[in-house]
Amino acid sequence: MPTTAAPATVADLLAAVLAYRPTVEDGALAFAVELPTELGRRLWVLHTGVRAALAGRPWYGCGSERKAAAPRPLDPAAPIPPGVTLLCVEGDRRWDRIDPDARLDLPDLFVP
Repeated sequence: MPTTAAPATVADLLAAVLAYRPTVEDGALAFAVELPTELGRRLWVLHTGVRAALAGRPWYGCGSERKAAAPRPLDPAAPIPPGVTLLCVEGDRRWDRIDPDARLDLPDLFVP
């Protein structure tokens, strides 16, 4: 039996979690059914993108260094671009910092 690749983009992850009935409540992502650990690990990084998709809002990223510090829209169908260290949904009050370990633990979520 062929194995299914783990979701590596927001679009793929959203498709994978729809069966768990995701909602956005007061700006937070919630699920009616508990997620498998592997999907939860991916949401640890991509939750802002999934929230953006569910809310129909743009998803933004920016970097911590001067050359990448300007916020830019992110493509939910693509991995996180190089230099992006902060993520948010349009309307969020603060940015979510990507844990540096995520690039080591889940490298397929990022453009090399």
